[in-house]
This record gives sequence, C-alpha cells and structure tokens, in this order.
Amino acid sequence: MTNTLFKRTAAAGLLALMLTGSVFAGQPWKVATEGTFPPFEFYDSKTGEIQGFEVDLVKEMAKVMDKDLTIVTLGFDAILPAVLSGTVDTGAAGFSITPARQQRVLFTDPFYTSGLTIVTKKGDDSIKGFADLKGKRISVQLGTTSASAAQKIEGAQVTTFNSAGDAILNMLAGNADAVINDKPVTDYVLSQNAQLASQTTHLPEMATADVFAMIASKKNPKLVEEMNAALKILKENGTFNELHIKWFGKPAE
Repeated sequence: MTNTLFKRTAAAGLLALMLTGSVFAGQPWKVATEGTFPPFEFYDSKTGEIQGFEVDLVKEMAKVMDKDLTIVTLGFDAILPAVLSGTVDTGAAGFSITPARQQRVLFTDPFYTSGLTIVTKKGDDSIKGFADLKGKRISVQLGTTSASAAQKIEGAQVTTFNSAGDAILNMLAGNADAVINDKPVTDYVLSQNAQLASQTTHLPEMATADVFAMIASKKNPKLVEEMNAALKILKENGTFNELHIKWFGKPAE
C-alpha cells in the first residue's frame, strides 16, 4: 500500500468514525446557492442547470459525507435567512467571511481566496504589480470592484467594457497597458480561451483579499465539523485540485 493510499484510507476512516452516531449521517442535505456568480455557481446556458466550482465541490462533499444532496437556488440575500430559519442546511454561494456574518452563522474552513489581480500583455515587463499602474491605461469591466479600484490609481486612464474578456481584448489591441479584474473570473476567462491565455500574463499579486467559505446555522456545529472533514479529505485525495483545474485552469495554491 502506498503512502498516498494509506493517507486517503486513514482520512476516510476518521470521517466514518466521526459520522457514527451523528444525527446528520444518512440524512438529506439541503444546500442553497444562486446562479449569477461564475465560475463558482451559474446556470448552464444549454441545459439551464446550476453548475460551477462550488457546486461541484458540494457534490463531492456529499459523496464523502454519505448524504442525499438537494441543491436549491435562491436569491443571494435570501440564503442566509434560509439557513437561520432551517429551511436549508447550508449556504454555498461565494460567501465572504465577515465579522457581521460570523455573529449570525457558522463558517466552514475557507476554500478559496479571491481578490483583484492584474493581466498584462505577455512579454511586457514594465508592470509587475499595482505600484506600477500609476499613469497607465487600464481596462476594466463596467460596474465591478476592479473599476472602482482603477479609478483610485493616480493618473490612470480607465476604460470600461461589458465583460472581462472584452477588457483583455482591448489591451491586446494596444489600447491599454493592463487589465484589473477579480482573480477567479480572470482565471476562468483564460481557462476557457486558450488564445487569450497564450497572449497574456496573469500577475500573482492580489489586492483586497476576500476569503470564501460555506455557511450553516450555529445550531448545527456538528454539520460544520463534517463539512470541514470532507473538505480536508477532498484536498488530500486530489479531488479539490482536479475541480480547481477544471474551473480555473490551474492547480489550487
């Protein structure tokens, strides 16, 4: 038996022991999400079904936890109240961990750190981070936090577009020096378009870090323990990394 197989077996065994006697084991697990936050959760334009990184993660967690999963879609503002009322067990919709939310619900261990990042033309070494954007031409997506951040950069000439992809195309056409956008959205766009990815560099520096986790009622600490144990197993057995590559085009950091 290899070390890897031993670790996986041991981890699964620990979770099985933890689940023994749990009021949640073998029970339905109702998870609420929403469909407007790609690539974490969004509707497939062809099938109309909800999909995304966090959706797939929940499905894999359900397998590890041996639960009968039901995913329901609600408006984002309705999810936390639904968790508090017991209408659903868990909220999985790109929830940022904030002090205000921590007063009301329990968070799982974080599964993703988001934030603003920069895209430049491949081979352009003049921009290595946010400190180099002063006086530069910057493309952004209209109405986003990246647009607000770009407007605060001294001397920056900011142009806005309806999508991150259009902002990148504008830069590649020579009309901008850089693009600012949310890291997961940029990763997703580049993973879906090999031509754009081959012509750009996604810089590692990240601003305004935002940590994502799932939520559950404070009445359900045992459920959160089981979710954390499942997340740990998926990270150890490589499943988490496979999902990350699928949706973001690169391994998890």
